Amino acid sequence: MGDLLPPEANTRRALTRVVLRTFELAGYDLITTPLFEHAEVVERGVDALDRRDLLRFVEPESGEVAVLRPDITPQIARVIATRMAKHPAPWRLCYEGRVIRRRRGRARSHQQITQAGLECVGIASPEADTEIVYLAHRACEDAGLRSFRIELSHVTIAQSVLDTLPDAVRAPLSEALARKDGAALALLARSAGLHADVARNLLALVEHYGELDVLASAEKNLTWPAARTALRELRAIVERLQALGIGERLGIDLSDARGSSYYTGMSFSILAAGPGESLGGGGRYDRLLSRFGKDEPATGFAFDLENLMWALRHEGAPALEPAALRVTLSGGSESERHVLARTLRARNVVVATLPGNDDLQSCLAFARAWGYDGSLVLTRSGTRFVRARDAAEKTIEDLSVAQPGALRVGRACEAIVALLEWAQTSDVKKG
Repeated sequence: MGDLLPPEANTRRALTRVVLRTFELAGYDLITTPLFEHAEVVERGVDALDRRDLLRFVEPESGEVAVLRPDITPQIARVIATRMAKHPAPWRLCYEGRVIRRRRGRARSHQQITQAGLECVGIASPEADTEIVYLAHRACEDAGLRSFRIELSHVTIAQSVLDTLPDAVRAPLSEALARKDGAALALLARSAGLHADVARNLLALVEHYGELDVLASAEKNLTWPAARTALRELRAIVERLQALGIGERLGIDLSDARGSSYYTGMSFSILAAGPGESLGGGGRYDRLLSRFGKDEPATGFAFDLENLMWALRHEGAPALEPAALRVTLSGGSESERHVLARTLRARNVVVATLPGNDDLQSCLAFARAWGYDGSLVLTRSGTRFVRARDAAEKTIEDLSVAQPGALRVGRACEAIVALLEWAQTSDVKKG
């Protein structure tokens, strides 16, 4: 866990706005759930989680056990099954918030992740899965990410093979599948004495990874009943996404069995250069709502916003929204500074007043340290505006202290706002 300092905090806030706006425009209403949740809710909703990985607390008054949530989707399932149960289907909800998860490895430290996601509950058809994948794609593009890949899978293909195996070998085989390590799979299959057909099917899953033509090969080679059904579902989703014009973004990974205790059908991840892990993932989870007493089909997706920011930085993507002009304000009287600052802020200029500080160099030092564009200094002879980056200066003439305050402020605002482009330009010429 850690702090997020300026300006990175502002960047993530802007990114969150873009992602949530994409979801909201598609009819997904924002929901906010608490950072703490009853342990029973979390354990019911995320059954594959090791209970020792949860950060637990006892509520002093009631004695109930609460945990820092590792996932937001079970909370949304709880809300839909209880407080929103009488709403007509489908339920389209989006969210943003932090979750706490334990990293695997020797240190086993907890990690704070900020997510932004959406859930579509109450639609069983491939159309809902297509909508979720398309909106994840749309959010990436709206955020300015140019190069990324969406890898589609179907958890029941690998799971239908793994379910036939003894518990002792299921986990290591699943991990080898996730790594696409054919040699490790073959060795594990031999040491466990697996039937040749089972070993062959496992190795075939590793081979079916790549572009969309993998589907055609899989339809010929993965012929057991569960695989046939899953491939038909996956084909229907791919064809819909191609019709929406995003086929070139798609890839296939039929060896992915991660999250198989949670997902029940199509699943997908978004990959891009930079973070070294997915930007987010999701899929269909038709059995989760029934754990809370309401049997409804569901599908969803969540971004890891830190990883999405990382990918955007790696790609050199431009800022999500134009940076407001940021100036420091000093000199003049307190009332003049107050009126001028208020008027400039109304025009979307960020103003930090520095009362009692008339020294230009210290104002510029402050501006540079905190990322301001320049310093505005009210003087008897005029209003000086000095650009922080290179100390280039312009003076707004005939704004003496002797002038009426309203006139001075009005003329200053007009002139200062006119300097916005100059203050943020890349040239380094003086004057």
